[in-house]
This record gives sequence, C-alpha cells and structure tokens, in this order.
Amino acid sequence: MRTSPARPLAVMAATLLPTVLLAWYLGDPAHNQPIVIRLEHFVITSNVSVVAALVAFLVARAALGVGHYRALLIALGFASMAAIFAVHGLATPGVLEQGDREAPAQLVLGVSAELALAVAAVFFAVRYTSLAAWLERRLRPEILTVAVVAFLGLYAFVGLGWPAEFAGIARWILASGGAAAGYQPSAYGYGVPARGDVTGGAGWVPFAIVAAVLVLYGYCAFAQGRDFIRTGLPLQGALAVAYVLLAQAQVSQFLGPIWTPSWWEYHGLMLAAVVLAMGALILELDRRRGLERFLPATVVERVIQGDPLRLEGERQTVTILFTDLRGSTSLAERLTPEQTIAAVNSYLRRSRDARKHRAAQHRASRPRRDRRAIRHGASHR
Repeated sequence: MRTSPARPLAVMAATLLPTVLLAWYLGDPAHNQPIVIRLEHFVITSNVSVVAALVAFLVARAALGVGHYRALLIALGFASMAAIFAVHGLATPGVLEQGDREAPAQLVLGVSAELALAVAAVFFAVRYTSLAAWLERRLRPEILTVAVVAFLGLYAFVGLGWPAEFAGIARWILASGGAAAGYQPSAYGYGVPARGDVTGGAGWVPFAIVAAVLVLYGYCAFAQGRDFIRTGLPLQGALAVAYVLLAQAQVSQFLGPIWTPSWWEYHGLMLAAVVLAMGALILELDRRRGLERFLPATVVERVIQGDPLRLEGERQTVTILFTDLRGSTSLAERLTPEQTIAAVNSYLRRSRDARKHRAAQHRASRPRRDRRAIRHGASHR
C-alpha cells in the first residue's frame, strides 16, 4: 500500500518545528540566557546515554541473531552515539573533572558532543549505500561489533583518563584548520569575534565537519523517507523522522552558545531521536523474527521493505533442500501442541544454522576471484 506524499510531508513539516524554536532563541538574546546546571547535566546526560547505549547494543545483538546487517549498522550507529555522548556527560567540568582538569575537560565535552552525531551519521549513511553489501561480504558482523565496542572503550578511556592529552590533540586539529590562538569552544557564540573572522575564531574544521554531518543526515532522511512513501510502513517513517531530528540537533549543538536554551535543545532532540529509532528497530526485528519462522530470508526482506509480491510467481534459478524430521508423526502424538511447535521450531533453527554454516564454508573454499554469494531464493520445509 502506497502512502500519499501529503501525510509524510506534513509530518516532516511538524518535525522541523525545533528549527523554528532555535531561530527564536538565537534571534532574541533575552530568551537565550545561559542556564548553567552542571550537576544536572552530568547526571541526566550520563545516565540516559549509558541506558541508551545498552539498549542499542541489545538491538545490535538481536540484529546479529536474525542476520540483518543493515539493521546492525543502525543499531551500532545509535550505540556509538549514546556511548560517546556518555563521555560528553561524564566530562562535565566542575563535577568529576575539577581543578587543573576542568579546562581540558571542556574540550572533551565539546568534541564528544560533535563526534556523537558525526560517528553515528557515518553508520546510518553506509546503511543506505552499496557499501553495506560490500562490508557484509567482507566483514563478519561479530567482528564489526567487537571493533566498535573496542573503539568506544578506547575513546572513553583516553577522553576521561587523560583529558589534557585529549585536549592537546583537539587543539592541534583546530589550529591546523585556522582556529585563533587560545580559542575556547565554550566561548563560541559569546562576545564579538575578531574583525574579518567569519568563523568566530573556531577555524574551518568544525564548519566542515558539521556540513558533512548535515549532508549525511539529509541523505539518510531522504532515502528513508522515500522508502516510507513507497511502503507506507510506520517503522520506515519513524527512522526518517529520527534522522531529521538528529540533523536539527547538529544545528542546535553548533549554533547554540553553551548552557543556553538553544544549546540545551539539542540534548532533547537527540533523546527523542534515539527513543523513536530504537523503538522502530525493536519492532522491525521482532516482526522479522516472526516472519522468518515461516518464510525464506529473501521473501522476508521484501515484505519488510514493502515490495509487492507477485502472486503468479517469478522464474528463478534456485537451490531446493528437501528435509524431514524423523519420527515427527509419532512425536506429535506423544507431545502437547505447544511442545510439538517448540520441537519443530528448534529443528528449523538448527537446519537454518547448518545451511548458513555450509554456505560460509563454501564461499571461503573458493578462490577470491570466483566467489559468489550463495543465494537461497526458495526453501521447502
């Protein structure tokens, strides 16, 4: 069922309201006075981010269970966002980081806020390109997940353990991009920038990163919105809205002077996007798991994506495996209906895992130039 473009366009228009609020804040300094509540920022941001990261990794685990690589990329994107944003919260100056560590912690806070959005944007954008299929063929999902966890752990270890060294690297990168000597990101948006310095002393590196992130989120929202218009599935629409919210969060984070309402706005936008997207992913994976009990993975993928299934059939070259469960009739006579279903489901899962294992062995045993992804176009149970 196709959805009329009017409804998603109306939803997107409503989703852009935070940008109107941001413009109102930035247009009238009287409404954009700093609200400095360091302890509350530390507690709320850190706790919510840690919980969101755990939920995202649980979703990633579910994606691993059903073998859906593209859903795994989205889950890892949100896991990265939440974990890096937890560092942003933990680095709040004046709470854990005090004394000589306060000044460098300010840079850890600012860099983590930007990287939380940037790293996630890369994962999301890859999901909508052919690079996702290329990665799936060459990088096992378990290895990708472990690598992401290792990177996030290293980032938190360095950023929170050695803020001065972290700040030194960040300052060198900013200076290489033309930042003014002694530039403090926390001062951005306050005071009057030097004459002729259109970057406000920040240099061009932050502007380039922000522009790239906005392009990535715009691309993701367009690709996901196109899928929603084509399929009419609410889950598709939820992800599209989440990407738009994250793009606005990037704008608020960059333009809003620290501690002002315009800066606080991006915290709420990120939280709303994470909750919306994680809920959509959980529902999609649950739906996929239920369908894969009865349908081949290729058919399930088409159902999830909303592709029309031709009832007259399609001519394809397929491999058909005929199997049977020995003693199934007598087994069903002795067991309750619930026990019978559980036994058959267990048999089907083992059969599926054996096929996947055999397919992986077959691909690995062939020369690289001749490897072909084994495609199971149909199955018989």
